[in-house]
Amino acid sequence: MSKLLSICTFTFTLLQAPGIFAQTAQAPGEAIMDREIVARLDNAIGKHYPANQPGAVVIVVKNGATFFRKAYGLADIAKGQTMTADMSLRIGSVTKQFTATAILMLADQGKLAVDDDIRKFLPTYPISGKVITIEHLLTHTSGIASYTSMRDFVARSRTDMSVGEMIDYFKDQPKEFEAGQRYSYSNSGYFLLGAIVEKVSGLTYADFLAQNIFAPLGMNDTAYEGRERSSVRHIEGYSRAKKGLVPSPALSMSQPYAAGALVSTVDDLARCDAAISGGKLLKESTWKRAFTPYALTDGTVTKYGYGWEIGKLFGLKIISHSGSISGFNAAVLRIPEDKLYVAVLSNLGVGNDAETAAVQAASIVMSQWRN
Repeated sequence: MSKLLSICTFTFTLLQAPGIFAQTAQAPGEAIMDREIVARLDNAIGKHYPANQPGAVVIVVKNGATFFRKAYGLADIAKGQTMTADMSLRIGSVTKQFTATAILMLADQGKLAVDDDIRKFLPTYPISGKVITIEHLLTHTSGIASYTSMRDFVARSRTDMSVGEMIDYFKDQPKEFEAGQRYSYSNSGYFLLGAIVEKVSGLTYADFLAQNIFAPLGMNDTAYEGRERSSVRHIEGYSRAKKGLVPSPALSMSQPYAAGALVSTVDDLARCDAAISGGKLLKESTWKRAFTPYALTDGTVTKYGYGWEIGKLFGLKIISHSGSISGFNAAVLRIPEDKLYVAVLSNLGVGNDAETAAVQAASIVMSQWRN
């Protein structure tokens, strides 16, 4: 993850956790171990999300089966409504994995190549005579400054804008470096990828994802916010202020767009992971490339592939991403070698609690199984 935590030895008090975990019959020793892991998970995650504050939904999938699934805290403070495990939340930059997948689907179909110059699809985009490829956008190595860091972004973030108007907003910002020379996280790059999806497919970004990813995988509660296809309610998000917790500021979802405008549930995110593990959506070679860290022009290997951060946990490859957007915080991680997947979605848009909780959950499960 963006700030992958150093893994320490965690000591947690074991608690009874009925109703959280269920599976088929096991040997007595295995059942006891599983109950212990569930209790440790419940205790660790619960510390991040007190019952009287904004909460989170967590899922842990092991060997293709849901091992742990639970909601914590409140969905609506004013109404005292508790969070439930089926609720839909903003996922912020976890959206990027879907944007990257959309681009790669078009590549697998022969409609574009990742080494194409972006001017092939966005001919008026100014790049000062240098070549910027789709791959540079995917790997945050384009040198295009992130529009979310522009001075007036927050002040204008409630304004609805078209894709073209948003690109016009940031396109003339000075480039940070020549493409391929450095890694610098850029929401602008992923915004442009969404525009390329639209140009190549002839569909809106929202419709392309719905028709080609969400519907085929049964991800019925995942959508571009405002274009939901199910009745699952998108809940209130919160931020911290001097006077305490407050509803998050309004945000036009035309602004995060392909960099962060999706809402989802932990169940749908687990469905997506199962599809990835099963080799669906993309060619095997394409998934492998997506999960390979990008190398800069000087040979330095970054920690980012195509829409995913790449790192290590207990010496194993961890493929992950976090997301932070007005009122919400999210984190997902997958460890293919251990067949482990964790997703944490929170309606408190501050700090790295979702990321911390996801890494802790993975660490608990992995350490127990490896002992």
